[in-house]
Amino acid sequence: MGKAIVVTNVSKKYKLYNDTKERLLDLISPKNFGEDFYALRDVDFEAEKGDIVGFIGINGSGKSTLSNIIGGIVPQTSGTVQVNGEASLIAVSAGLKGDLTGRDNIELKCLMLGFNKHEIKEIEPSIIEFSELGDFIDQPVKSYSSGMKSRLGFSISINVNPEILIIDEALSVGDKAFAEKSLSKMKEFKKQGKTMIFVSHSIGQMKQFCEKILWLEFGRVKEYGSVKDVLPKYEEFLKRWKKMSNEERENYKNLSLNQEEHELKNLVDIESSPEKVESVYKEQAISRMGHIRTKGTYIYMSPRDHKDKFSSKKYKHSSYYIKRQAFYYNEKFYLLSNKPSGVDGVVGWMKASEVSSRLHIMIDNDPKTFVLKGTGFGYTRPWGGKKNFVFPDLKKYKDVEFEAIRTEKTGKHYWYLGKLDGQETWIHYKHLKRIHEK
Repeated sequence: MGKAIVVTNVSKKYKLYNDTKERLLDLISPKNFGEDFYALRDVDFEAEKGDIVGFIGINGSGKSTLSNIIGGIVPQTSGTVQVNGEASLIAVSAGLKGDLTGRDNIELKCLMLGFNKHEIKEIEPSIIEFSELGDFIDQPVKSYSSGMKSRLGFSISINVNPEILIIDEALSVGDKAFAEKSLSKMKEFKKQGKTMIFVSHSIGQMKQFCEKILWLEFGRVKEYGSVKDVLPKYEEFLKRWKKMSNEERENYKNLSLNQEEHELKNLVDIESSPEKVESVYKEQAISRMGHIRTKGTYIYMSPRDHKDKFSSKKYKHSSYYIKRQAFYYNEKFYLLSNKPSGVDGVVGWMKASEVSSRLHIMIDNDPKTFVLKGTGFGYTRPWGGKKNFVFPDLKKYKDVEFEAIRTEKTGKHYWYLGKLDGQETWIHYKHLKRIHEK
């Protein structure tokens, strides 16, 4: 039947700033401020004419961003999008002006879609009738509830009879009766062979209405295929996701975003039978930094053998790389190491409850030049303690240039690696002033 939508290698990048000052400086300064955030990365996706495609994924997966790009609301940063036909996006408040009345918004949106005044007068009664807004149609949209806004947006979009309809959570608000009425209208469009994109958290609606599913996970395509092939896998994932703690979700996200470096599957002890392993012992790759909380704890050579242990006392006041975690009878352990990778530097396993830890991410290896403020310390590793001091006092280095060759993030804090007096040292971003980026 031909292609209705062709998305090729599409990425969408935003800038994240620590404060308003950084945002303003990024606009007026030749220097680069803020952190890059990719809402979508290298997305490939095609829909045939007449396809009904559901977009699924947890919050923050990029569903609405991709919908807005296909609908022409926002541009992609890179890649190409080919839409063969008039597309109409239906989302709560999409394209609606709060200071205008519902009736004025009908006229404005239709004018933007190329309708003339006479054509708008002809379809306006149908739009108002379907929306069931009654006298509210002449009230400012800013006084509408989210359900009322959704009704108005949906009513306008279906009555302009688009070739491609994109519904982004528009049926997730409002009453059940209107949602059913809207689904019936969409089924009419389906019979007419229109192409539709349906974004929703409702698995039931997906099963009822869609033919194909695009599963997005943290901005990447996880899977694309038929409803019967993809939805069961997603439902199984959701069950696991709901049981995860916030820390486990953070770890999973970090592993997903670095899937070229890490295996997402749990690595299990192959010496035991698979049936016992699943319930007793699991081990997986992670990326965190940690500090030992108290003196009276132990470091173990194995999470499963607590006889071979030693005191953690002398290991206090330092930070450690955590590259693996293990679950043994539902208790979590971290593997501490003095080095970021490899077997050299491994200290041993500790109970996670006895370790303060933060997510640890390598940001980039791009050189950046700073000026030292003369405060703080220099460390042998990010988030270091007293035992990691390279420079216990940076006062005498005030206004000295510091070229950072590596940027890493621990928790919400940025750390920069560079050389000072010929020694490699990590310095916290609060003790640096950026002057330019190479």
